[in-house]
Amino acid sequence: MSHRAAVPLTSIVLALAMAPACGGTRDGLSGYVPDAAGAAARAGADGTTPTGEGGATGSAGDTGGGGSGTATGAAGAGGAGTDPDAGSGGAAGAGDGGIAPDATPDPTIPRDIDGRITINELMASNALTAADDAGQVGDWVELYNPTDVDVPLGGYGVTNDLANPRKAILPAAVVLRAHDRLLLWLDGNAAAGPAHVPLTLSKDGGAFGLARPDGTSIDRVTFGAQEVDFSAAREPDGAARWVIEWHASPGVANPAGAAAADGQPPGAAPPEDDSVPPEAIPAAGDLSGRILGYDVVPQLALTIPPAQWAALQADPDTYVPVTLTYDGRAYGPVGLHLKGMQSFEPIDAKPSLHINIDKFVDDATFFGLKDITLNNMHSDPSMMHERMAYWVARQAGGIPASRANHAQLTINGQPYGLYTNVETVKKRILRRWFTSDAGALFSATDVDFVAADIPFFELTSGPDDRSLLAGVAMAMTLTDPDQALAAASAYVDMNEFLRFWATCAVIGQFDSFPYSNPGDDYFAYANPATQRLAFMPWGMDETFLSSAVHIVDRTYAPLAKACIASAACYQAFVDAVWDVLAKAEALGWVAERDRIVAQLAPLIAADSKRHHLDSEVAHYQMDMWYFLQDRRAWITMMIPPRTP
Repeated sequence: MSHRAAVPLTSIVLALAMAPACGGTRDGLSGYVPDAAGAAARAGADGTTPTGEGGATGSAGDTGGGGSGTATGAAGAGGAGTDPDAGSGGAAGAGDGGIAPDATPDPTIPRDIDGRITINELMASNALTAADDAGQVGDWVELYNPTDVDVPLGGYGVTNDLANPRKAILPAAVVLRAHDRLLLWLDGNAAAGPAHVPLTLSKDGGAFGLARPDGTSIDRVTFGAQEVDFSAAREPDGAARWVIEWHASPGVANPAGAAAADGQPPGAAPPEDDSVPPEAIPAAGDLSGRILGYDVVPQLALTIPPAQWAALQADPDTYVPVTLTYDGRAYGPVGLHLKGMQSFEPIDAKPSLHINIDKFVDDATFFGLKDITLNNMHSDPSMMHERMAYWVARQAGGIPASRANHAQLTINGQPYGLYTNVETVKKRILRRWFTSDAGALFSATDVDFVAADIPFFELTSGPDDRSLLAGVAMAMTLTDPDQALAAASAYVDMNEFLRFWATCAVIGQFDSFPYSNPGDDYFAYANPATQRLAFMPWGMDETFLSSAVHIVDRTYAPLAKACIASAACYQAFVDAVWDVLAKAEALGWVAERDRIVAQLAPLIAADSKRHHLDSEVAHYQMDMWYFLQDRRAWITMMIPPRTP
């Protein structure tokens, strides 16, 4: 990852009038102007305006919005002061236009006017959504004034600690105009301008409050853990309902949102009452399901400027900065490179792609994801093997496996058709399946547990500690299978291995460890909780092909061969196979295959870049039906019954 790039802000007007105490007057401090276009140049992508289709509709209220505009306006002067009682002071600076923290508020503002100001939107983790005119990003809060009266906020307090309502004091320059919105930067940098506050928000959750000079509250909220580049927004402006919003709208109107359950518009935010708890904004939760949900078909668009296009043609493995658009919002720069070995295609064909969200901007995530893997299904004429294979692995095998669905992609406005969208195996998936993501994660391509292969396991995350890998290899040198397995069990979670192997046997994942020679298409994770290796599948596009491949005789991996030679271990494998198969049948995997075929039919028909003819797709989808329908009969001929 590189250092964070500056990203222009979706602009707004901050009505800031310099107080006479500063000596003279000044307009437009830290001014911003709205960009009506809504789709702006993004750093690192040659300033190209994103084009292409929007994405699938998200949760209620995620409508409207757009990309970022260009920040304009005069440079800000001065900074928000700090309550002297809070222990840290933001001094007025004669040289930088600072405003004294004890500026006297306008006494003519009645409480029934300023009492209607609301905390309208906040973002506790801002990587690519908005930047100030200096190109810096930070947390922000938007205030909304629904009244007909301008409200000078000099001397008013803001806080991230509700027990201290005047933790920071706004300078006299800050005015919230009638029927307008005011953006406060909670970046801890009061010297950057009057709208910059010496406070920050926490992505893990916290609070924010606005108070009068006498300390009485105007609005207070608490919020749960938030997601990067999602805001929490009242929808519509000033309403009581809070929505975790992809279409963040700093300084402009929030999306109107959907009607309430009773069909009526949402009510206004309740008047503040210090005797009752503050409004609670919900936690963002896991938003990745909107991109990786099993039945979701996200529509993604990439904008690749000419220079980056040429770079991908010259060196497909090198990341280039591009813009990713989903549901009408442009997001970037993100990193893109081409992937694949046998499935490799150039950028002007139908390439498999890897998108690294935080390659060029630290901390950026896309619905909580740092990576997107898009496979072109070159080796899967059915165009559905991976999605179902990962589903069976998770639901019937009970093994840690990626989520997978289908996605539609456009590049520079041109349709690239249907892709398999597979969850990348990195730290986030480890957190979903294990109690800790701190262990060593190794990608295994053409390697097995033999001493010569151990240096070639590719470290994906965590410490480069290969002691568990080497321990298994050493155990496999013992000639007695029971002794070898006993030694290996100090390094491998044997129950996890047997479930992994049984799942591969049931779905016909014969291009993978422990069937491939050498081992391929898997991850080995040093689980800190057990201090043993667990296994995760990968490259599941060649599953459900051949029912006749023998699930015992075809085995190559030394660990599996030792298990077959041990009566107790072999029976445990047999029992695991029958258990996985029974669970897959109980899930209705034949009916699920039929449902997916129907779901994909119009999407496949519209994919003009696919590698497979209609007749090939139909043939392999039908072969899959026979594989599933006959799987029990074939397995019955290969292994004994389960333990009574």
